[in-house]
Amino acid sequence: MESLMYYVWQQRLFLTLRSVDGSEIEVLNPGLRNLETGPDFFNAKVRIDGTVWAGNVEMHVKASDWYRHRHDRDVAYDSVILHVVLEPDVPVTDANGHPLHTVVMTVPQPVIDKYRSLTSNGGGALMSVSCASDLPTLPAIVLRDWETSLAVQRMLDKVKRVRDLIEDRMESWPSAFWVILCRAFGTGTNSDACERLARSLPYSCILHHLDNPLQVEALLLGQGGWLEGGGKGKSELSESSELSETSDYLVSLRREYAFLRAKFSLTPLPAVSWKFSRTRPQANPQSRMALLAALLCHHPRLFEEVLEAPSVNALLDLFKVSPSPYWREHFELEPAGQAVPSDSRTGLPSGLGLATRQSLVINAAVPILLAYGQWKGNEEMVERAMMMLENIPAEYNRYVEAWRKAGLPVQNALESQALLHLYKNYCQFRKCMRCRIGCWLLKSIRL
Repeated sequence: MESLMYYVWQQRLFLTLRSVDGSEIEVLNPGLRNLETGPDFFNAKVRIDGTVWAGNVEMHVKASDWYRHRHDRDVAYDSVILHVVLEPDVPVTDANGHPLHTVVMTVPQPVIDKYRSLTSNGGGALMSVSCASDLPTLPAIVLRDWETSLAVQRMLDKVKRVRDLIEDRMESWPSAFWVILCRAFGTGTNSDACERLARSLPYSCILHHLDNPLQVEALLLGQGGWLEGGGKGKSELSESSELSETSDYLVSLRREYAFLRAKFSLTPLPAVSWKFSRTRPQANPQSRMALLAALLCHHPRLFEEVLEAPSVNALLDLFKVSPSPYWREHFELEPAGQAVPSDSRTGLPSGLGLATRQSLVINAAVPILLAYGQWKGNEEMVERAMMMLENIPAEYNRYVEAWRKAGLPVQNALESQALLHLYKNYCQFRKCMRCRIGCWLLKSIRL
């Protein structure tokens, strides 16, 4: 309820402000909203009984919250000139025992009703959009401006992630891209595990062996924990794929990984790190790592090629890859030229599909282009990255589908990324008073 009070105060939507001690109160300037610790509003100006006061404002649903939050013992609240409440249940004093000017805010009932309808839990629905019924009344320009801002927020978050990798532990931009790319190959379900794999396997180790696809496959599959003994003398790879324990391919993978593990002092991930039960065959993590190995070997200058790609189509072609002959020989029943998307026995994909390649552009290529372009001061690269999002169809996932069901058209990846950010950072936590849609809906209420 306090978030509603902040908005009502900032927009001056309150009906009345009644002083507890009978003083005359006039708000000259509501001040600036403080999102950190301390009073709720800075640098406000109010006239109390003809005298202008400048300072900070604190708000609570109940006056007694002042004591419950221990503001009476915090010197940071000594500069509070006004205490705004909905219920004046107790008198309030500052740290020195002096009475604090307290006013009771009266909020219009329609505003309260709309706020409660927006911030309700949607009946417990997992993907509910509480403002769905109001979206048709939203002006297009409000939605478009908000989507643009949200998309920029999301991309800045991705850029920060890249820059953190550079500043934290990575030796180079290609090394940071390796982590971002590997995480993107996890496609949500196994993205965290893929990132842990990338962090446990320095890119410099892979660079030394890009001329040997079998060794790169051994590094990725072995580091994923799939070449270890899986019980009854079987490896995790053979258990999940029905690959014969005595096959030359598995024996070769184990031999190569044992050598490379000792060479680079590697520690594989526990096999339990991976999720298979809720994973579609196309997103099987073992197959994804085999495809990632093929991509790295086919494009030894992958990072540079991503930076040089002039368009979305160029990147989609760059990510068009099929498993190595080793993997295909043991897991694929159809030859590479066939149109069959996956093996009818194992369900493992014969190559990266269009939707997956588009996801790699959105979650790996665009963030690295933005981060590197900003670092280099290359505005053309930054603009090219953002244009790519507008030229990729919207993603299909439960978040985007929730907005579509709410009647909101989602045309491209820029919009779907914006709405994904909106749901995960605002709707999910019912931060409607920090959302331009929620604020507009409240402000548009006719009193």
